[in-house]
Amino acid sequence: MLSLLATLWLAAAPTKDAEPPVPRPPPPECLSSQGRTVCGYQCRSTGTHADCARTPYGVCQVLTGRVHCWDPPRVVIHHPPRSSARPECKESRGNVACGYNCRLSQGEVACNSTPYGVCSTHFGRLVCWDPPESVIHQYGARTPQPRCLNASEAVACGYDCKAQRAEVQCASTPDGVCRLDNQRFTCFDPPSLLHCDHSAPPPAD
Repeated sequence: MLSLLATLWLAAAPTKDAEPPVPRPPPPECLSSQGRTVCGYQCRSTGTHADCARTPYGVCQVLTGRVHCWDPPRVVIHHPPRSSARPECKESRGNVACGYNCRLSQGEVACNSTPYGVCSTHFGRLVCWDPPESVIHQYGARTPQPRCLNASEAVACGYDCKAQRAEVQCASTPDGVCRLDNQRFTCFDPPSLLHCDHSAPPPAD
């Protein structure tokens, strides 16, 4: 009787759910143009020139008669934003830039390397800045938004920015601090003590 009860108890005991399979990226593709074959992702061709992104997270666009491909840094692949932000390429007066948050201003074009960066225009000049990789590893999709601050013709981007008449400085991390005392700047960023262990890349969609 005891053995029967034990058998029934084991049969009814909850079993640990199997871990979901690691998502596999889509297979790469190959494209031939003018006797040359290229392989990768999002391959594009102009008829005389072809190219592909190296990862399924990249982008390829045909601009200025050429194929321009760009891949985000690994830190962005492992820490994607909550938003639907995706990399892109933009062109202005024959110049092409690829990345996130691309901006055009007076013939200039510039992009961020990560979706957590910021671009600003100052005196007709485009300035783009991205948080260090250690910050994105620490905060991931919750990475605080940096800002740009200007003083006269000077401009700087980051966190806790301080400015005086013709100079501006910022901390490089959200945990950093900048102080302006007696017309002197003091900025400090504590070191990151976090180490990320990525077991698998996120889905490419």
